[in-house]
Amino acid sequence: MATTVALRSPGMATRAIHWASALLVLLAWAVGSTMEDFPRGASRDLAMQLHYSLGVLVLGFAALRVAWRAVAPPPPAEGPAWQRLAATAMHLALIGLTIGVPLSGLLDRWARGRAVTIFGGMPLPAPFPVPGGRLWGEAHEVLANLMLAAIAAHVLAALWHQFILRDRALSRMVRG
Repeated sequence: MATTVALRSPGMATRAIHWASALLVLLAWAVGSTMEDFPRGASRDLAMQLHYSLGVLVLGFAALRVAWRAVAPPPPAEGPAWQRLAATAMHLALIGLTIGVPLSGLLDRWARGRAVTIFGGMPLPAPFPVPGGRLWGEAHEVLANLMLAAIAAHVLAALWHQFILRDRALSRMVRG
């Protein structure tokens, strides 16, 4: 028998940060997954610049999410201990990945001496010499795949809460 848990609805700011981050991650992944398919030249350069710009936005929203959690921490997780631990671990992993994936992408470009141009031509220079070369690119790909797996688990958990536990967790994140 499934138990239901009464949870407080997240505020509008929390939901806005969550869904904006989700949209940006999805767009960055879609562009990043297809930009190598573009022929070399202006169209590929534009796709790469869009991917970098989206990555910088993801990084910015991750910083905003961390700052917002410090100001408006989520209510304590409820339910069995394993569920609370899993929820906390998942949220920390998602926040860590939304920082780690774009940061490793920037470090990859900088470590290989390549330019990062965002938002229609604004250069984003390396803040310091970055060692590591292609290692950062490998890390970027591994972290991006981990993020996809974490997102899939997060979505499945949200559906499990909504339709099996019937605690309306997904409804609260959609409608408040």
